Amino acid sequence: MHADIQAILIDRDSIAERIEVLAGQMERDLRSRAGGGQLTLLPIMTGSVVFVADLMRHLPIPFRIEPVRARSYVGATTVPNQPVKVEGLDWDSLKGNHVVILDDVLDSGKTLASLRRMAEDAGAASVMACVLLRKETAPDVPCEYIGFDIPDEFVVGYGLDYDGLYRNLPDIGILRPEIYHG
Repeated sequence: MHADIQAILIDRDSIAERIEVLAGQMERDLRSRAGGGQLTLLPIMTGSVVFVADLMRHLPIPFRIEPVRARSYVGATTVPNQPVKVEGLDWDSLKGNHVVILDDVLDSGKTLASLRRMAEDAGAASVMACVLLRKETAPDVPCEYIGFDIPDEFVVGYGLDYDGLYRNLPDIGILRPEIYHG
């Protein structure tokens, strides 16, 4: 275990098993919508990159991927920016498509709710959301696919970071508080 990790919350084998189950659920649901519209995966970068890479390998149906950067915070501040800023997507490309928004953590729900509304406003045929982790403090933001419900801890690994670090850890761990509290 990495010295900055207080404890492993979810090990790599559990993550792999759960992602395979999520992909199976998504495939069944999305095949039933196959009558109209293409499938577009909309991963929110950068935290979801590892999750999305693994999930995609388990989806045996055709899809496009349109990664986006979404920010509700600017710099090191904890004060949200209004509204969520989204970069990297031509919203017109979603018209008539079935969209699945993919994110690493559902925490405040602001980014996910904003992207869902933007995709709906762009004319998506349907919009669903899939998150790897949902914190117990998360509001009631609609999310069709959830990997794991977790306590309100500062987690890193498997793509999740603190200050750009720890994304490469294969498990999801709780970061020692002295690391982020200085």
